[in-house]
Amino acid sequence: AKIIKYVCATHNLSVKIMAKNRFREHYDALPPKAPKAPKSAFVDEIADLCKVHPATVRCWIYGTQKPDALRRSLIAKHLNIPENELFD
Repeated sequence: AKIIKYVCATHNLSVKIMAKNRFREHYDALPPKAPKAPKSAFVDEIADLCKVHPATVRCWIYGTQKPDALRRSLIAKHLNIPENELFD
């Protein structure tokens, strides 16, 4: 990186500042946060729909738990998949 000499006229000070190199400029130009991954977005969407924690939805996905009848019907309606095909 280049060193730039900056002179402050009001205080008669000379300060050396490191100019950003191209690598840092490229990094700084990247968006601060990537959009949410589709699977994470799905988990969050179902968690919001059913008023449960996302960890609960992940348990449903991995088969360690099953949602109650009301939540199964909400999910079936939301996904337009017959309820008897969702978790059986």
